[in-house]
Amino acid sequence: MYLWTALYIEDSLEEIRDRAITIGEQTGVKCPVNFLPLHVSLKISFKIDDSQKDKCLKLLRDYLSTVGPFSLEVQGYEHFPGVVWIRMKENERLVEIHSHLDDLISREFGVAPDALDLKFIYHCTLFFDEDSKLDRAMELISKVPLPGKVHARDFLIGASADGLPGTYSILSHSHLSPEVNVKEQWDQLKEST
Repeated sequence: MYLWTALYIEDSLEEIRDRAITIGEQTGVKCPVNFLPLHVSLKISFKIDDSQKDKCLKLLRDYLSTVGPFSLEVQGYEHFPGVVWIRMKENERLVEIHSHLDDLISREFGVAPDALDLKFIYHCTLFFDEDSKLDRAMELISKVPLPGKVHARDFLIGASADGLPGTYSILSHSHLSPEVNVKEQWDQLKEST
């Protein structure tokens, strides 16, 4: 089983979501916002044994519930081979959360950070497909103005049997806690595990 964690940001980007779905239908590109809400992944999805699922979900919920709401700065649309996304500006809080998740999952489940985790890019995927199709989707979506910031008030945990794009479903959607000191909460969580 593959698990994944993310910040829910759809309430900040409803117009983008609606336009992405329309563009997906017009161009035939794969559009993950048809089956998942708009989100910013917090690390690369990771594989664990099915027998560890409940323990891992609890650990992820316990940690993510210590994170308070915050804003992310939007950098803009980007098109890379196979994907079009909205890049978020890296900030200290995102890096801290990502590092804590990598450490926690590695320590508790023996899952080493993926190579992509080492230079993680915080983003919100809009389309994935062959580049010939994505060129047109990028051209159309780039005409839709982006806000300067989005707000993370909730977190998501999802799962997939095989880890392939398009196969994830949401297992948990919870509110981030009131503003807290993430470092203090992390130190306390580390001591208790």
